[in-house]
Amino acid sequence: MLPTDDAVAGRLQLSARDRDKIVQRFASTVKFPTVSAPEGFSLEPFHMMREYSTAAWPEVFSSLEMELHGGASILLKWEGNRTLEPVMLAAHQDVVPAGRSDNWTHDPFSGEVFQGRVWGRGTVDYKCGYSGMLEAVSLLLTRGYKPERTVYLAFGHDEEVGGLSGAQAITDSLIAREVVCSSVLDEGGYIYSDSDGGFTAELAVAEKGYASFRLVASAVQGHSSVPPQRTAIGTLAAGLVAIENSVFPRTEISGGISSSRWLATTAAPTVISGGYKENILPETAEATVNTRPSPGSSVSEVFSHIVKVVEPLGIVVELLDNASVSEPSEVSSVNTRDMTALRDVILKVIPEGTRFRTGVFPAATDSRRYSKVAQNTYRFMPVHLGNRGIGVLHSVDESISVADYLRCVEFYAGYIARVST
Repeated sequence: MLPTDDAVAGRLQLSARDRDKIVQRFASTVKFPTVSAPEGFSLEPFHMMREYSTAAWPEVFSSLEMELHGGASILLKWEGNRTLEPVMLAAHQDVVPAGRSDNWTHDPFSGEVFQGRVWGRGTVDYKCGYSGMLEAVSLLLTRGYKPERTVYLAFGHDEEVGGLSGAQAITDSLIAREVVCSSVLDEGGYIYSDSDGGFTAELAVAEKGYASFRLVASAVQGHSSVPPQRTAIGTLAAGLVAIENSVFPRTEISGGISSSRWLATTAAPTVISGGYKENILPETAEATVNTRPSPGSSVSEVFSHIVKVVEPLGIVVELLDNASVSEPSEVSSVNTRDMTALRDVILKVIPEGTRFRTGVFPAATDSRRYSKVAQNTYRFMPVHLGNRGIGVLHSVDESISVADYLRCVEFYAGYIARVST
């Protein structure tokens, strides 16, 4: 059983009043609809949340240097000894659309605190990181802590649509100043429920790539009463089934990965279209297949595999070259000072009896951008996802327990203090 919020607050030496204020500051950030979308989106909610944040955590924004990149992404610098390698922590401010609010038990942008949970879009993905890091730095500042190493906090505003305007802009700025961090810590590892009733905390030392492909099947347009042996929709369907039944090339991954979960490349049809009238055979049918290349593979290898599978059917394959395309990451070292600090703090904050392992995160994060200015990239947040696992991300009724949020604050404060000395 996971500890209560009182247990976590006790480790942070927080009074009930302090705990409530911390939770309310976090809940207030959920109220800002910082939604990003591929077709464009307003930056006004981001500006409003930033204004709120400067008032909610005044000691952070008055003590750390702040830069704005890409219109709404925030880079905070907590200056330390310039001769030492800096370290970075990252979170993103943007959230995916909530859909119809009447499908939610609690309004997705209410930030309602109810029955020991904070409800709303972005509570887990990833305002618990944004608020948690600011709260952690605030606690350290009020307790007189000063880092020996410079600490960067990077808060992108378009992670959900590729990160090119946010995380990439921050990265470009750091590259121009020749800044190289020893590591970056981002989202991606969680506390998972195990089949035996226990829990496992997984720190991701790598993440999969991202690539979507358009498949187009063609045939002769005609009357549906006299269908030919080959139709566009039938051919496309056969191609999708063939892809699902195929086995992508597997590569042995060396390094410190202790979990075999999510190591394989995956492919999933996500969009399909064809035809416009019930009695007309369409000339073409199209589908989008989203793939996640495994570390050790590549976008080009996945492309070649899909082409090989569907080419005998005459299906044309095209890479959708958009902002989200990325190669799988390298596997970061588990034998670094930063990794040791991470492991030690994780073992301190996770519930007693929780197992620990390293693995691969199956989705993409902003760390794929920051990796250009970091020697290693790690992904973890001490949040329990429940029996649905990663399936709860982007879902209706997104929420986080108060205990887990307080655990995030404890984790980030502990990690910063541990890694920056």
